[in-house]
Amino acid sequence: MRRLLLFIVVAFGVYAAVKQFEPAVRFSRAEDVLQVKRLQLSGEIAREEFQPRRAPYLAVYHGASWCPPCQQFSPRLSKFYRDADKSKARFQLIMVNYDPSDAAMAAYMRQHKMEFPAVRRGDAGGWGSATGTGIPNLMIIDTATNKVVSSSFNGSEYQGCDVPLGVLKTIIAQGHP
Repeated sequence: MRRLLLFIVVAFGVYAAVKQFEPAVRFSRAEDVLQVKRLQLSGEIAREEFQPRRAPYLAVYHGASWCPPCQQFSPRLSKFYRDADKSKARFQLIMVNYDPSDAAMAAYMRQHKMEFPAVRRGDAGGWGSATGTGIPNLMIIDTATNKVVSSSFNGSEYQGCDVPLGVLKTIIAQGHP
């Protein structure tokens, strides 16, 4: 019995050590086209096709209207997006929404004037994965390598959305992170 218990403890320790050194999350199997919703100037929500790999960097924002930290960050992200120079097509931004319905997601988009496309988590496919242990989470993904460049989570430690937003600002200003 002692040997079995010792084996279990050692096996768990080896598993934990290996798990710590896993490669970063990759999005190589994520969809090439998503059906998303976008807020129009009229306030209507329109459906459109979204190609996540069209720009060198994809910012994926995981959030929901019922999340108080999301309610604090979303207005700043919306302002950033409206003010950003999108003419060079260096990045795209999409929200993976955790609200319980399309109507709740649409209301959230209108509330914060989110002009970037959004998709409910259940419809986000591979792009909806790797959210860390909570929301809000902003991830910057290099679409050529499918690797996460920056995230609100550094491993299991939450560092907030300002860190990846700063990386995105650098990408736009300098052309690279």
